[in-house]
Order: sequence, then C-alpha cells, then structure tokens
Amino acid sequence: MPSFYKAENNEITKLTLTKRANASNLPEVEIVDLKQELALGNKSMISTLLLKEIESKLKAKQQIILFLNRRGYSTFIMCRDCGYTLKCPNCNISLTYHMTQNILKCHYCGYTKKKVNICPNCNSTKIRYFGAGTQKLEQEIKKLFPDATTIRMDIDTVNKKNSHEQMLTKFKEEGIDILIGTQMVVKGHHFPKVTLVGVIAADGSLNQDDFRANERTFQILTQVARKGR
Repeated sequence: MPSFYKAENNEITKLTLTKRANASNLPEVEIVDLKQELALGNKSMISTLLLKEIESKLKAKQQIILFLNRRGYSTFIMCRDCGYTLKCPNCNISLTYHMTQNILKCHYCGYTKKKVNICPNCNSTKIRYFGAGTQKLEQEIKKLFPDATTIRMDIDTVNKKNSHEQMLTKFKEEGIDILIGTQMVVKGHHFPKVTLVGVIAADGSLNQDDFRANERTFQILTQVARKGR
C-alpha cells in the first residue's frame, strides 16, 4: 500500500517540510517534452533548454548535476528483423549493454554475457542497441562540452570501499563541472555551487515493473529537484 495513501488515512504520520534549510528558495522547474524536441530536429537526449542552461552555468563557473536513473550504455538490445529482445534467463528482464566492459548485464541478478552481433533467434545481423544509460550520457556530454570536467557516479564506478564518499568529495572540493549519476547522487548531499540539476528521461521509471512506480517516480523527482538553487 503506498505510503501517501496510508498518511492520508492516518495510518502513519505525514510530516510536511514547509521551508528549506538555510531559508533558501525552492528552485524553478521546467518540463520539456522530448517529442516536440524530436519534431524540431533535436535527436539528442539533452533538450535545447538544458543545453543552453549547462552552457550558462559552465561560463559562470557553477556546478551541474545530471540525473539519469539507468546505468550502462544501452538499456535494451533488439533484433530489427524478428523483434527478439535479449533478456536475462534468470529474471526475464532486458539485458543492459555496458560499453566499458563490452558485456550485456542483468541489473537484478548480475548475469552477464558477451556482446551480441547476431540474433540468437533468427541469425540476423540487424541487432540494434536502444535506450540510454549513464555511460552513454557521459559520452554525449563529453562530446558537447569537451572542456568541461565530468565525473560519473553509479554502481559501476563506486564498487570499491569508500569510493562513494571519495567521489562526492572530489566533486565538491575539486570543483568538477558536471556530476552524472543515478539515484545515489540525490541522496542527502549539499553542494553549494550546484545551481542546475538536469533530469534525463524523467518519466522512464514509470515503466518499471512495480505497482508503486508512480509514487517512487514522484519521490525521486521531488528529491532531485531540490538539489538546485
């Protein structure tokens, strides 16, 4: 049963925060429809508005967080001839392509297999990699802003002891321009120089196989929106 429903029915206590720490103002939030962006010729995962805002913050020597709650490079692999999608044999969910390791991986049980170039169902060579994860976002940001310093934070980059804290400290103290990451970048951190937070594919988590997907999406978007000043 969703937590908000329980709170509305007095089964649990709802606590409402009426102001932010240090009396700071809530950030402005802009929603961009990427279907309209595509109609205007922008095929990038970065909207025109977000691109301009990133350029502005970089010129002002301010920091940026880009949030995408999908790790890896491509989020699913499909044959364009027969429609076959490569899935985990244990969990029956789509495998994610990780470019740095050149493998397909299940983010539930950890199952891995080598990159596929031929369809195991019909032997077609028209295997295509769709969707985007943090690796692909990082690659695109580096192409768009080659002079900006970036750091990526997801389970693939913080798998060593204390690496999570070390990466956050590096971002804060060394003045890294752009932090790219999954849900772990929005958990209770305070970065005074962060003045822009961009959420990529904000509605993607609505399609998760979870009856609380709507509530979880609202929760994480509310949390990440409060990171900017």
